[in-house]
Amino acid sequence: MIRLLCFALAMSLGASGIARAQSRDDAATRLDRAARVAAWPQAIRDSLVPPRWLKNGERLVFWDAIGPMAGTWVMADAARGERRPIITPAGLRRQLAALTGQDAALPFQMPFVLASDERGLLFDHAGTGFRLDFADPNVRRIANGGMEERLLSDGIASPGGDRIVSQQGEGFAIFDAAGRTVMARTGTPDLAWQLPERPWSPDGRLAVWLIDSRMVHHIPVVDYGAATERVTMVPYAKVGTPIAKARLNLIDPATGELRPVSVEKDEGYDWLAGWRDDGSALVLHLTPDGKRLDLLSVAQGGEVQRLLREERRDTKVADLNFVAGGWRAQVVPLSKGRGFLWLSERDGWRHAYHYDDAGRLIRQVTRGAFPILRVDHASDDGTLLVTAADPVAPYDERLYRGDLNGDALSPVSTSPGVHLALVSPSGRYLLDSHSSWTSPRTRDLIHADGSGRTQLTVANAGAVAATGYTPPEPIQVLAADGATRLYGALYRPPGFDPKRRYPVVAYIYGGPFGTVLSRTYTGNTMMRRAEALAAAGFVVVAIDVRGSAGRSKVFGDATCGRVGKSEILDYVTGLHQLAATRPWIDLTRVGIHGHSWGGYFSIRAMLVAPDMFKAGYAGAPGALDEDALVNEPSMGLPADNPGGYLAGSNLALAGKLAGPLRIMHGSADVSAPLSSSMRMADALIRANRPVELLAMPGIDHDPEGPAGAYYRDDVIRFFLRTLSISPKE
Repeated sequence: MIRLLCFALAMSLGASGIARAQSRDDAATRLDRAARVAAWPQAIRDSLVPPRWLKNGERLVFWDAIGPMAGTWVMADAARGERRPIITPAGLRRQLAALTGQDAALPFQMPFVLASDERGLLFDHAGTGFRLDFADPNVRRIANGGMEERLLSDGIASPGGDRIVSQQGEGFAIFDAAGRTVMARTGTPDLAWQLPERPWSPDGRLAVWLIDSRMVHHIPVVDYGAATERVTMVPYAKVGTPIAKARLNLIDPATGELRPVSVEKDEGYDWLAGWRDDGSALVLHLTPDGKRLDLLSVAQGGEVQRLLREERRDTKVADLNFVAGGWRAQVVPLSKGRGFLWLSERDGWRHAYHYDDAGRLIRQVTRGAFPILRVDHASDDGTLLVTAADPVAPYDERLYRGDLNGDALSPVSTSPGVHLALVSPSGRYLLDSHSSWTSPRTRDLIHADGSGRTQLTVANAGAVAATGYTPPEPIQVLAADGATRLYGALYRPPGFDPKRRYPVVAYIYGGPFGTVLSRTYTGNTMMRRAEALAAAGFVVVAIDVRGSAGRSKVFGDATCGRVGKSEILDYVTGLHQLAATRPWIDLTRVGIHGHSWGGYFSIRAMLVAPDMFKAGYAGAPGALDEDALVNEPSMGLPADNPGGYLAGSNLALAGKLAGPLRIMHGSADVSAPLSSSMRMADALIRANRPVELLAMPGIDHDPEGPAGAYYRDDVIRFFLRTLSISPKE
């Protein structure tokens, strides 16, 4: 009871206003301006529906939302340089009105999938499925319960088009062309069937994982929506505890045979990375500590052979970046028995290596002081299309052309920013979607060598420009080691006057996963939060510190086994460098804010650098002893690195808190559980330090919608009162 009373008093003291409070009208104006800035990406008019290549004929189908054929699907013939609407916008609307009995405006975006015969496309309108054939542009309803309806509902068709498999909760079901159930399995949250992204083999067999979480630690998620609470126990593997076990199963739909496969006996994480021409599956197995990655071949009969092992004793082979999606680019099977491509950082940068089918190294095929991000396509003639970081602008993503002989890469795209390639099945053409901080997204259809560029769509950002939006200023600073170059962004407040001095909010992510900044025009969620803070009157600085993704092996390993040691030092050093040439930066009024990993580092900054950071707001902070999948690949196992875990814990430093700290956490967070904030609050109470806590009932890791707006406003209100911002600033 005493501790609860202390906690309540701490919240009250924190909320009473450390600094002079803002007038109500001024704060409302700032909040309104921040809300409008946060919403500016929604004002961009762009074609957002993913386009799709047909298997034959070098033809691309896309929904045109903004171009001269806006309001319909367009067929672009890359070889002929032609494009035509599959149906006129007026014809599409007219036919749908006749079929539904309602004449209504069509949605701005109309998602679609290709029919399994690729002679038409399938789409949903007003809750009903329809088909539009390419040769005869007549819209018709699709049959209820048939293959096309299931394909439209995220079903995955077999290569022969005679079967379709659907994920159904914790189970799955296979259907034939007539819609009859061929096989079905049900599961539970603790013993669940899970389809991989590419479940079908070339010869029509199916792979499915059975995920066993029965031995995994479970956390309670409480529903506070009624007076009688409801508690759901959710599997959540914490550091040092057992993780879920995944078993691969191979299914022959023709016979109904289900064959369990023992991929690896030791604990770890597994992915089905692809299929080879002979029908064998390629499986990736990563140990929990991230130090060993195996490539395994699973034959049709279930026999397992290890093709390749990559292992590091003192650092990591892979971390959360790999787990969260990087595994998709790790291995590329080559056709016609030519082996596979494997990405590795063994020479200090992430590059592609060519292996034969037996796992013997042939050669390194890409080289240079930059990382290969993915191999977009490997043609039968040995030509490669890859995405790599720009050596000069390391967070820009450019397209390059290479080959299996290891010749130097040649650029396919040259404009700054981020390029994303969607390559035709033949590899002769690609759709290049690109944007930068200063240029909205453009989609160009080009030859694989970069020639013959034809513009398909250009995003209309006129409404954004009309608001007076200016992109962030790119910045470069040296890290705390005095040698490593760091990149980031600086956001100025509206009406910026260099003769004034402005309070600063450092926006941080800092974790060994992703980056705080995206180099696209619309950016990412973290950039939206940074821009909203700037709109409220702050100078905002965001830096990608050592240990974050996208650079060299040495850069990424800077925090391996020692998370929490250098990230805040890099920010402090960077802020001093920026202020040395920008007298309008007021280093006596610096706050720090971040979400998730950024929440952890916001707390840490307040504890290890109180002379710099006068106020901190931590959103959904994690902790090093929480999620095993998040922490162990970067920190190692607790038994192997007890000192690193202890040094990176914020709990032992609670007594060093000197300024106001506020923490937001959703009660339904299953990424960084509420327990991490509860334990942090408990440590601060024990140390007799004030803390403010915003608990958001029923909210998961990232508040969205009204809850997201409330969170954004709460962050701004906190810094308005703690950094003593005046109405003139």
